[in-house]
Amino acid sequence: MYKELTAAAFLIALTLPVAASATNLVDVDADGMISAEEFAATYPDAATDAFEQVDLNGDGGLSAEEIAAAREVGVLPEAS
Repeated sequence: MYKELTAAAFLIALTLPVAASATNLVDVDADGMISAEEFAATYPDAATDAFEQVDLNGDGGLSAEEIAAAREVGVLPEAS
């Protein structure tokens, strides 16, 4: 059991930097989601409805997966 938990913790630790770099955004309040304000600070030239387009599940925050998907289809450029 210990080996499985250690392996799982190691794999999670390896994926965290990938998720963080996938967003390339500053999560100011460290809640794990990118708010509309954090999004606007990162993408000041984005269309006014861009946040809503990227927020696929409509929860008011962007996950690393939502941002990666938006970049993959060309909705968002890499953050500057």
